[in-house]
Amino acid sequence: MIKSLATKNVATVALGLGLVLALTFSFATPAKAVTIEELQAQIQTLLAQIAALQGGTGSQQVGGLNCSTTFTQNLTVGSTGGEVMAVQKFLNSVDGAQVATTGAGSPGNESSYFGALTRAAVSQFQAKYGITPTAGYWGPISRSQANSLCAAAPTTPTTPGTPTAPGAPLQGGAGSITDVDFIGSLNNEDVGEGANDVEVAGLDIEADEGSDIELTAVTINFDYADTGADTDLDDYADEVSVWFDGKEVARLDASDFDDDNNYSRTVSLGSGSIIRADERGDLVVAVSGVSNLDSTNAGENWNVGFEAVRFRDAQGATVTDTSTGDIQDTGNNDTTTDAEERQFTFQTFATAEDVTLKAVLHNDSPDSYIVDVDDTSDTDGVELLRFTLEAENGEIRVRDIPITLTVTGTDDIDDIASVLYLEIDGVEYSENISTSAAAASVTFDDLDYTIDGDDVVTVIVRADVNDTEGTGSTAFDDGDTLKAEFTASNRNVTDAEDETGENLAAGDKTGTALGDALALYDSGINVTFVSASESVAVDDGADDDTGTFKVVFNVEAFDGSAYLATSTTATTTTTITSTSEATNGHLYVVEDSGTATTDDLADLVSFTTGSGASKTSSVGNIELSDGESTQITITVTQTNDSAEDDGLYRMLLQAIAWAASDTTTYNLYTFDLEDYKTDPISLN
Repeated sequence: MIKSLATKNVATVALGLGLVLALTFSFATPAKAVTIEELQAQIQTLLAQIAALQGGTGSQQVGGLNCSTTFTQNLTVGSTGGEVMAVQKFLNSVDGAQVATTGAGSPGNESSYFGALTRAAVSQFQAKYGITPTAGYWGPISRSQANSLCAAAPTTPTTPGTPTAPGAPLQGGAGSITDVDFIGSLNNEDVGEGANDVEVAGLDIEADEGSDIELTAVTINFDYADTGADTDLDDYADEVSVWFDGKEVARLDASDFDDDNNYSRTVSLGSGSIIRADERGDLVVAVSGVSNLDSTNAGENWNVGFEAVRFRDAQGATVTDTSTGDIQDTGNNDTTTDAEERQFTFQTFATAEDVTLKAVLHNDSPDSYIVDVDDTSDTDGVELLRFTLEAENGEIRVRDIPITLTVTGTDDIDDIASVLYLEIDGVEYSENISTSAAAASVTFDDLDYTIDGDDVVTVIVRADVNDTEGTGSTAFDDGDTLKAEFTASNRNVTDAEDETGENLAAGDKTGTALGDALALYDSGINVTFVSASESVAVDDGADDDTGTFKVVFNVEAFDGSAYLATSTTATTTTTITSTSEATNGHLYVVEDSGTATTDDLADLVSFTTGSGASKTSSVGNIELSDGESTQITITVTQTNDSAEDDGLYRMLLQAIAWAASDTTTYNLYTFDLEDYKTDPISLN
């Protein structure tokens, strides 16, 4: 019996094949020859139909397939749309032909894009069913095989009352939408140029208790929210896509939304947008920005709303909802953002992604100090400034950086320095200095340096300093200062681009790096902080506390002798004017509750000199030979004698008086003295 049935099946198959061949050759005409592919497709279809009639044999008897559509389209790498998603779902239900096991393309995560994973799965499917070549192209033969398998596959009914699987048929009776709310997190979004699938608005939709529903279409309306906006959406966007619960279900060109259709379009959705009874699902609209947004369109606002949602219920009825919850956009295309709309803005890439070039002064940038320069030879590579540049939220290409130089004294910039260097993470650039001014910018305009997204690079500014005894433009006076800064003006005109080639706007560049003035001397002093201390002596009576304040520091002479003042003078100003105060000796301030005071002050200056240091007999200075140092202690006392003197007191050093010769007219060393101060103490 088994043998006769097998023989019968073979005979039936042979008969079918003969019929196909006979029909093919009898109806073929010279005008249109039947291709081998079409013939093979017909054979595969007939074999599947025979298998279905006879109960099927071998691998063609397949159950549990995900057959959500009849396949009609040729698909290959780069294809998109609902049928791509249907192919992925089908392949994921075929043993040995899964698109992916996890992530994108895996069961439940199918997409509408035909990529390398889909091609590989199609190739596996073709190999499984003897389709050649196994190139991964979804053509007539593969479609015919898939459609035949779906036609022959048995269906498995769903038992009433059991949980419904995600891909199972709709269950229930007549269905409706009971509630629709805008997704609150999607509003006022920025769509950057070149950005893909930026979600701009969405609906949270609830099905009623009576039936599952499958969303089949949505009517979307766009309108321009700015009176000056160019009103063609495709000037701003390339594509509009629709997503259901994170899966793409539709994609179309932005040009489909124009004034010919009142900026509205009903978009058919791919299968599988199912909301189970008494549950909710998210329907989201996304926009992809054009890659070359016109600068006049940057910052323009658009509105998007939902005019209607179409769905079918478990009875097969198709319903169009135009009024539930936030499904109510009237599509009036005016510049008002109505309650039933959500607004979004087209921006440049940098603005949308918040790409920012950020400058910060480096902790190791030189503080004010005396720079030892030579009197007969140039001093090369003097560091003036150090700062960092950070590319926040995206790659930035820096084409030029201007640096401002400022000189104090009677000389110009080119009198002091000949070459300025800028180093970015070890890559050095240089510019010759030729400006006869006390303040000017030097621009490094050949950088073309790329900072990776969220990377921080260190920028160092150095100068070759001229000798002090040169002639003409190569001479300057001892005591002139040179300062380098990356100012707000420098920052705003810095030429920098984001990864799309768009120039960063001024608002996309932040921060400054303001260096200190460095004093240039052929000979002078170096000063180092030692300590600062304070103490209070409390007597038995009222208003008689005495505070003692001490600041200790070392002074060393370089490249010649230095003469230090032996007197100290209190000053009530925190600004050194250099003219009248240059004859007062070391300057300090005592503050009472933050206000400078000279009331009841007594001071004492003492020296602990190094070998060879001696007090000069002529004017009373301390003389230090080249390389010799001494320690100076300035002690100040403050005694309160009335209630009005009560308060918090501290002492701050303001300047150190020194000279290059034995005189009472001093230079004032005022550099980097922020730490030369005591803590405050309470005196009553």
